[in-house]
Amino acid sequence: MPSRICFAYPWATFGGCERVFLNRALSFMRSDPKVELSFYFMQDSGGLNAFRSAIIHYGLTNCRIVENLTNDYDIVSLVDFPQAFAACDTIGLRYIVECHTGYPENRRYLGSLPSNCLGLVAPSPYFAELLNREFPNLKMQTQVLQNFVPWDVEGYNPTQSISLPKWTRRPILFLGRLDRLKDPVVILDALLKIEAVRPGEFMALFCGSDSAEVDLGFEIASRSLEGQVVRLPPIAFASVSTLLNAVVDSRGIFVSSSHAESFGLSAAEAICAQIPTVLSDIPSHRDLLQDMAEPTLFTVGDSGELARVLTEVADNYSRHQQIMGSLRNRFSASSFATNWDRLTTTFGIK
Repeated sequence: MPSRICFAYPWATFGGCERVFLNRALSFMRSDPKVELSFYFMQDSGGLNAFRSAIIHYGLTNCRIVENLTNDYDIVSLVDFPQAFAACDTIGLRYIVECHTGYPENRRYLGSLPSNCLGLVAPSPYFAELLNREFPNLKMQTQVLQNFVPWDVEGYNPTQSISLPKWTRRPILFLGRLDRLKDPVVILDALLKIEAVRPGEFMALFCGSDSAEVDLGFEIASRSLEGQVVRLPPIAFASVSTLLNAVVDSRGIFVSSSHAESFGLSAAEAICAQIPTVLSDIPSHRDLLQDMAEPTLFTVGDSGELARVLTEVADNYSRHQQIMGSLRNRFSASSFATNWDRLTTTFGIK
């Protein structure tokens, strides 16, 4: 297995790719602490200090953040980073390309991968199949490096806890970027419908970065929901599991209303925290839930169906917690090192 690895991503944000990097670092620390990991971001988009703090928080002494790409790695993984192709080719870096974006316009670059690219990698079997269909002229078959949640790694789960206010309402948690693809507005519409028939029972809790596509403040005010919605800014990477545990303590429900996902990492994190989880009916979410899917899926954009599923889950909370507990082993860190070793062997990287 390569011992010097660099993961590169264009922007340091509070997003899923950064959490994937940290999860991988935690797995390597446990399975092979001699592996040296570097992370390169072309631009700080507000998340670099948080990423650096997470490295310190988790004690990831095998990790460093670098300011440029140099020719001293066994392998570089470029995650949706076509801007780095030329630099890698110029200095002779061996690299693979990982595609994690659920935005179709952001993966058009896959139609012209350089010949020096060793291979294309996706975070789930479903997404690998999607890429192969979207780009039938690829000279390589897309490989899978499954995303995971290191809930079984010592040090991942917080030793400290936080207490949410003693709300009289049950929180519905949305965790992610507040844009059209993630569709937070459908949650507001569902909340309105629930409030009409079961007043005072539910509230919405939004945690994530704003976007120019959705003015959530306006959407809340236009529905007169100001007293039933709490907004949190993006939180530190190491605090996500703490927040999820606090939502469980409040008997809350997690919702991902996304129109597309390459994997659904936030949903997987909620499942591993054993929060009853309600998801939009898209292929990646069905992959997460598998044969447990039907009771907790709703049609994309359908606020009425979302309202119905939320109330059903709330009324059968313990049963849905048990369902989540039965799924969490599918997302453990225990198989990641083996999967990475298989992947690098496939590409002839040592």
